[in-house]
Amino acid sequence: MKNWWLLIILFSFAIEAQEVPVDSLYKPDPHYLEDQLYFGISYIAIKNLPEGLVQNGFSNAIKFGYIRDIPINERRNFGFGIGLGYSRDAYYHNLRISIDESDGSVDFQTLNTSDYESNSFALNKIDLPIEIRLRGSTAKKYRFWRLYAGGIISRVYGTSSNYVTKNVNVTYSGIQIINRWQYGLTLSLGYGTWNFNYYYGLSNIIKDDIQVDNHKVGMRNMNFGVIFYFL
Repeated sequence: MKNWWLLIILFSFAIEAQEVPVDSLYKPDPHYLEDQLYFGISYIAIKNLPEGLVQNGFSNAIKFGYIRDIPINERRNFGFGIGLGYSRDAYYHNLRISIDESDGSVDFQTLNTSDYESNSFALNKIDLPIEIRLRGSTAKKYRFWRLYAGGIISRVYGTSSNYVTKNVNVTYSGIQIINRWQYGLTLSLGYGTWNFNYYYGLSNIIKDDIQVDNHKVGMRNMNFGVIFYFL
């Protein structure tokens, strides 16, 4: 009998010591939203460079904006997002893009990388991100994993090129050879504050009819970076 009582006492302590899972006590908040502000920075690997052109320097992109979180399940950890943002892409390579002041035409020159200190062109864009969102969050859980996949449609509203040598520093604005509408696929994956962000461009950066040395310039983005989400 004494052994039975001992087993009952030990079993009682074991039950009391068990932690009740937080999720089993969690009552979904019908107004809970998540990850509506974002900021990201990434490295641009330029795809489809024509023969004779090389990427040099740190081509980069920054972006920030607002995404409306639209949960569709009771726990509110699965749903959609649609938003509005700003991004700036800066490309460093050996293709000099300039504007002829006499007639406003765009000129191209393939450079030797040793002949200049910096050569780039930049795009300013308004972005429309659209996402499918899956995450391990609740209204009381601030560190969680997330997987967001979707795409971005962008409208280019400003362009410029910059050419720098020891004696020259010249910038041209309003370059009219850029595709004004650009789009691509996105993926964000991470836990807590730090999230990997990937963008795969589906549209050419430069218009299809533009050629350098009888080669279409084309070029597309493939971005690797980090993105931070805030409520």
